[in-house]
Parts: sequence; structure tokens; C-alpha cells
Amino acid sequence: MKLLTASSIIVIFILAVSDSVAQEFCLPGSRAQALGGASVSLADSWSVFGNQAGLATTRRLTIGGTFQSRFLIKELSSGSGIFILPVQSSVFAFSVYQFGKTTFRHEKFGFTFARSLNPRLHFGLQFNYYRIFMAEENQAIGTYGAELGFQYQLTNRLLLGFHSLNPYKISIKTFSGEYAYPSRYNIGAHYRFSGLFGFVTEVEKEFSYPLLIKTGLEYAIGEKLFIRTGISGKPYQLSAGMGFAVSGFKIDMAVAYNQYLGNSPSVSFQYQF
Repeated sequence: MKLLTASSIIVIFILAVSDSVAQEFCLPGSRAQALGGASVSLADSWSVFGNQAGLATTRRLTIGGTFQSRFLIKELSSGSGIFILPVQSSVFAFSVYQFGKTTFRHEKFGFTFARSLNPRLHFGLQFNYYRIFMAEENQAIGTYGAELGFQYQLTNRLLLGFHSLNPYKISIKTFSGEYAYPSRYNIGAHYRFSGLFGFVTEVEKEFSYPLLIKTGLEYAIGEKLFIRTGISGKPYQLSAGMGFAVSGFKIDMAVAYNQYLGNSPSVSFQYQF
């Protein structure tokens, strides 16, 4: 019975990821989820999962967490946590991500280093340890990967971003077969029409999938309430959400709708000391 349950979850997982490329495998936070998944040109705490160069301007100790119920299926839920530590002109971060439950569980542990190379150019590097646990094999199997990102402030309103995930092929071999981790490149821009209204767009290319375009809009109301919406595809995915900021505490919520698989609500929080 456990074998059947685990096998069913793995099949659902493969179909979900294959049919929904717009769904980020490792959550970049609910803010980016609400913006259609565009994260390469964002500079916030959740750049740990989007583009590590976005951490370079962080000046406060930060902790945070996020949770997503993917397609409202309990076995496909995921969560993550972050710890960000600025040290003089450098920023270090630790992150953990978990997808799935007891019978099938995927985990990612990351160590990040980021800093500003000059006032306009920012750099980020992350080393990852991936681990998969499957009940039928009764063991956890792991491998290593890396991420590299840059952000450049072209003008006071326009920020450009580039990110590479696993530029070389990595995989995990199990009794059930071989699971290959994605090799992906993202390039995008964040343009601020004003201090309250911003536009993000991004192009993503993963070797196994067609080109993916993501676009989102963000509007701030009184600098404490944020309204967001986005679209990505193909397959098309619509998203929307909002955020609240009070002192050093911030909560973001989002719902992403996939045209084939349904809704995926998420919530994330962060606190800056």
C-alpha cells in the first residue's frame, strides 16, 4: 500500500512539473509568485530562491518562511525557510526547501554569498545540496548543484537581472530511474514607473522546455499595502496577490492559477531585525 501511495505521488509530481513549467520548483516567495513567477530582477529576501544577487543590498538580519499548497493537493505541498546575515559589505544566507510528505520528499539546502561589486553591479553565488527520499527505497539520496546571478542598476528606474541554475547537468539515480535536475537560465528587468508602481518581465530557458515569458505588475498603497498580478506561459498561468508591511515584519500572499491543474495558493513572511 505504501509503495502504491509513493508511486502515485511521484507520478503526480512529474506530471505537475512537466505540465506546469511556469510553477517554480523551489519557491521564490509569494511576492514573485503573484508576479507570474518573475524573480530574476527582484531585490528582496526571497532572492535566495530567485536571483541571489538581489541579496547584495540587504543590511539587516532577516528570517522568513513560505508555504504553498500546490494545486490544493496535500501531498504536493511545499515549504521553505531563510536566514540572511549581512557581514560588513558581504551578505551570507542559509536556506532550506522541502517538497512532499513522508512517502516522497524532496529537499534543497543552500548556502549563499552575495555582495556589490560596485554601486550598480551586484553578484550572488549559491551552493546547493539536493536530497530525495522515497519510502519504497527506504533511503535518502543526494547530489550537489550551484547557482550564479547578477543584477545591474542601469538607471534609477531600470534594474536588469541574470541568473543561471545548475549550468552543468546533475541528476540522482534511484531504483525507480534517474531524476535530472533542471539547468535553467533567466534574464529580465524591473522597471519602476514611479516610487509606487513597478513592472517586471522575464524570459526563462530550460534545456528541456520551450522559452517561457513571465510578466507582472506591482502597486504600493501607502508604502504598506502592495497589490500584485502576473501572467506567464505557455502553458498559461495567471496569478495575483497582496502584501502587508509593518515595521520590520512583512507578509505576502498569492494565488497562481494553472490552466490545466488549477489553483496554488501560497503565503510567505519575513522579519528584519
